[in-house]
Amino acid sequence: MGYYVKKLANKKSNPKWKIQYVSRKKEHTKKSTAQHPTRTWDITKDRYRSLGISEAMTIDEAKAVTKSLNAKSQLKRHEEKIKFYEQVRVKQQLKNDAFLPAEFLLEFEKRFVRWRIKRKENAKSKSCVVWNTAQKMICDISISPTDWFENTYEIYDWFYHRKYSISYIVKIIRIANLWGFYISKKMNQSFLPIPHPRGQERRRLIDAYYTSDRSRRMTSKPLFPKQLVEVKKMMKPEHFNWLYISVWLGLRPKEIDQLKKRNMWKIETLQTGKKILWVYQTKICSLPPEDRWKLIPIQLEEQEFALRMIVSQVFKRPLVKTVKKYFGSSVGLYGGRKGFTDLMLEKGFRIEAISQWMGHMSIDRTWRTYKQRQGIKFSL
Repeated sequence: MGYYVKKLANKKSNPKWKIQYVSRKKEHTKKSTAQHPTRTWDITKDRYRSLGISEAMTIDEAKAVTKSLNAKSQLKRHEEKIKFYEQVRVKQQLKNDAFLPAEFLLEFEKRFVRWRIKRKENAKSKSCVVWNTAQKMICDISISPTDWFENTYEIYDWFYHRKYSISYIVKIIRIANLWGFYISKKMNQSFLPIPHPRGQERRRLIDAYYTSDRSRRMTSKPLFPKQLVEVKKMMKPEHFNWLYISVWLGLRPKEIDQLKKRNMWKIETLQTGKKILWVYQTKICSLPPEDRWKLIPIQLEEQEFALRMIVSQVFKRPLVKTVKKYFGSSVGLYGGRKGFTDLMLEKGFRIEAISQWMGHMSIDRTWRTYKQRQGIKFSL
């Protein structure tokens, strides 16, 4: 965006160039249907003098002047942007001082937030992400914690417009209520917590999430063996093997990656000759270490083949964009695990056994989250 010199090779009289201005501003290109719209127009000769340009200049001299003009214009825009963001920062700081006093904020984080991530030393941990979103909510609604209960529906509207998942909303409300209780106690004020959304409000928030692009990015559609076989020749062998293990054993992505570590899995051979794959679940933290192993019996030829892949160690996690390239934008790294329940039901196994192989604490978790609602299974 700025001034440019266009050469006029066929022009007989001097100067054999003209000055143009190119703009990408929305007010100048609002009628354009191009993907990256631009608008160009000629600068009249009566404006040359004010720009410091003379018709007696050569084309190189004119280019030098326009380059200087563009640099000055860019510097001015940069200064305006800095000034604008500084005003936004000052305004935001005033809000923070009003609803998140720095003196109390540090003590609250030390007691209730930061200690949870001391071992990780990672500011992007789940606890910090939820707390940062809660702070944004507190500043945006600009309501004192003592009045949160009376303005519950206004808070729900804030979540509705941002289209968060219901589980994320519950986490934000939980930590926001913790802050509300803490600051109200410091101020010797009464506090009623924000209730968790129920009934119609809960359904409204859930519908908002599932109609957003965010839900399509977060959840994966199932990946089945037939889809995998169709692209076998196009994929790298190690990427194909990784997805094959996911499809036929129903492991989590992190669990497949951990199969590279010998202490995270083992194979037990029974007297009957049947094999059982033991996989350690790092995600399970509510049970003692010896109870975190899940056992997957190797009962199908495809599972035996997946077991040989694990022993050979020839597998590697593919990039998400690689998976989407071959299977569509709706399939992610959880695709194999998503399709495992229906695949095993199709093979004649019972849901309670499948739930145990997937490492779920209850059958309800398997049925509610991993059973495909559109799939129909006919039994004789």
